[in-house]
Amino acid sequence: MKTFILALLISSTAFAATNGGLGGAFTRVGAGVRAQAMGNAFTAVAEGPSALYFNPGALSFQENSEFNASSRSMALDRRVDYVGFSTPLKPKTEGKVVNAGVAVGWLHAAVNDIDSRDFDGRPLEMIDMSSNVFQFGFGIQFSPKIGAGVAAKVVYETFGKIADDNSSVNGNGFGVDAGLFAKPIEHLTLGAQLKDLNSKTTWNTSNYWSQGTSKIDEWPLQYRIGGAYQYEWLLGALDIEGSEEGETKLHAGAEAKTAITDRQWVAGRLGLDHENFNIGVGLGFEFWKVLSKVDFTYTLETVAPDDAVAVSWGVEF
Repeated sequence: MKTFILALLISSTAFAATNGGLGGAFTRVGAGVRAQAMGNAFTAVAEGPSALYFNPGALSFQENSEFNASSRSMALDRRVDYVGFSTPLKPKTEGKVVNAGVAVGWLHAAVNDIDSRDFDGRPLEMIDMSSNVFQFGFGIQFSPKIGAGVAAKVVYETFGKIADDNSSVNGNGFGVDAGLFAKPIEHLTLGAQLKDLNSKTTWNTSNYWSQGTSKIDEWPLQYRIGGAYQYEWLLGALDIEGSEEGETKLHAGAEAKTAITDRQWVAGRLGLDHENFNIGVGLGFEFWKVLSKVDFTYTLETVAPDDAVAVSWGVEF
């Protein structure tokens, strides 16, 4: 049991850049390399599968189907991966076509070779941590200028080799996100999101120890508002993020994009993610008659001992 409690303390600090290492910290580092380069100021941008994470209300404004896969490598053997797919829908109601969209996504975080110890300081075996969120989202337009959406998430987390028989101990949970997305005037978009409504991870160790118990990691409710303005080749975005824990953060980003040909473009990005500065590049090109996208982001970490890098590949069709 002591090993399990210590492992939970490790899990609460491994991705503790936000909200003091409370439950679900791994989900608060962002999703998508383009968004990361722009400082995660994406609530009012929310394009492609990243809309599922930042603002499901924007799913109803998607014009094309898109698949994207990304991986982010951070200090202390931490890694965050994200795979998502989004597509527009055109259902009919009362004979009228309604603009809508759906998306599915998988956010995975891992920390390998954790040097675990008991409360007396004696070394234990190396352990691995794996955290996963599986999401499904739906968005619908109420008018050409405003849409709303919700995203349901299923949580599954695991620690290896900490039970008495060296098996893994697992936790699971459920949560909901909700978002609004608006285009009040040309070039301007606005977004708002409530994140982690009633989200939690429940750990039950009764199957592993005779005196097992349950532990619930509550996830703090978060909220975001943001705005973005697109003027020709330049996009600027700003988000304000808060939580029920009283933490407030600023996210700001910019993207400069220029066309090389009709089916090729290159983009440069800058962003401030609270205290971390990000710089990134993106390239779009036609491959096998579909638009492919490759993105790269470098993050200057202010707390972690090493900087972070992220890469992604996606297709739009």
